[in-house]
Amino acid sequence: MTKSVFRRFLFFSLAISLICLIIIGGILAFPVSRRISDYKRSSLEESALIVADYASDISYSSNSISGKELVIADSSFDSMAESMHAVIIVVDRNGILLYSSDKSMPRGVLKLSPSVMDKLQYGNYYEHGTLQNMYNKRYYISAVPYYQNIPHKTVMGYCLVAQTSLWTADYTPTIFGIILLIVVIVAILIFILLTVYAYNTTRPLKQMADAAKRFAVGDFESRGHIKSNDEIGELAAAFNEMADSLASSEGMRRNFIANVSHELKTPMTTIAGYIDGILDNTIPKEEQEYYLGIISQEVKRLNRLVTSMISLSKIDSGEITLKKSPFIIQNTVFNVLLSFEGDIEKKHLSIEGLDSDEDIKIYGDSDLIHQVLYNLVENAVKFTNDKGYIRFGFAQKDSRVYIYVENSGEGIPPEDIRLVFDKFYKADKSRSINKKSMGLGLYIVRSIILLHGGNIFVESEPENYTRFTFWIPDIPKKQKELPDTIKEEQ
Repeated sequence: MTKSVFRRFLFFSLAISLICLIIIGGILAFPVSRRISDYKRSSLEESALIVADYASDISYSSNSISGKELVIADSSFDSMAESMHAVIIVVDRNGILLYSSDKSMPRGVLKLSPSVMDKLQYGNYYEHGTLQNMYNKRYYISAVPYYQNIPHKTVMGYCLVAQTSLWTADYTPTIFGIILLIVVIVAILIFILLTVYAYNTTRPLKQMADAAKRFAVGDFESRGHIKSNDEIGELAAAFNEMADSLASSEGMRRNFIANVSHELKTPMTTIAGYIDGILDNTIPKEEQEYYLGIISQEVKRLNRLVTSMISLSKIDSGEITLKKSPFIIQNTVFNVLLSFEGDIEKKHLSIEGLDSDEDIKIYGDSDLIHQVLYNLVENAVKFTNDKGYIRFGFAQKDSRVYIYVENSGEGIPPEDIRLVFDKFYKADKSRSINKKSMGLGLYIVRSIILLHGGNIFVESEPENYTRFTFWIPDIPKKQKELPDTIKEEQ
């Protein structure tokens, strides 16, 4: 059987609590026992004083052979001994027994030991013992002197009151029973509280464990609903963030596979259909050149898709290493525009913003920046209206170089602005238009700009314009001077 955190926490807490209760009970038992002992001594001394007062009252002088002898009313002492549940002994000042409630001790025979007599000389006496082996078991013993007050106060002897140690049994079970009852009640309360606390503490962990198991089988909808502000609450919040990230990643993975499958399937189906038509002469020979041109375009489209996928893989895996160097950004723009010269002339587009005499130098990977501008210009050419414009802008400000590419046209719907840099984003959701687009260009653009330590954002006004602006850190001062090769190009 698997050991749960709940059981371990509960058992460990209970064990610690019980140990603490036992220690506390033991600590409490010591002063209680001491209190009982002090009470016993005080009670015995009071009883001994009562006996001594009575002995003093009934004593008188006798002219017998033995000299003065105390005369004791035996029946009165017997009654006192019975009421006190004690053994009463009266001895003279020489230690000879005058009276004993224990009838097995004959009068005139008992002789207290010299050491006891020495202690009695100093007044009141108390011990928990056998009175120098006079008893065969331990007693609580208190002894006080009694006096004859005529003609003056004279010690006539000593009264001893002895109670067996078993006398404490009348009180000990009650005291310790109360302590035990308190311990049991507290233990039950602790058990209930710890059970509730342990359950509430481990329940979120179990919820997250169950959710993690569902994640393993592809269910990313489960979440931990914990609102505490402690470490478990922080763990639950982190777990939910992880779940959101996993759900998002899973959605992106599925969309990625679906989009890639679609992008690959469409040109391959086109290519296969036209090739079969040419091979089986379904397509007449005079039209084969036209369809071979379409096949060539689809092959190039597949090549672009594979190239984009390779770039995407390198970017996501962090394999791209920037090879930075200073270069003039306008030169790169001119080279990119040459690639779209035919499309620009076909749509009668005007190119603006390149007539400035000031060259803007930037510091970056020229090949990757070329790809950024190529993708941005490709989009601009594609979506600019006939006889529209494509405008470029360059500026150096606050240790940054800003470049923007603006084009006239339909623009981007406001609800799609935040999506344009996502993988496989297309403004045309039905894919009925712009089938050459794969939706990876802008994602790659943003990734390259971020690799350079910059950023990119988009502005658009529907039915008017779209502007993509990006910036990268300005060229370091030590790189301000262009290499000779670049100077020659100017």
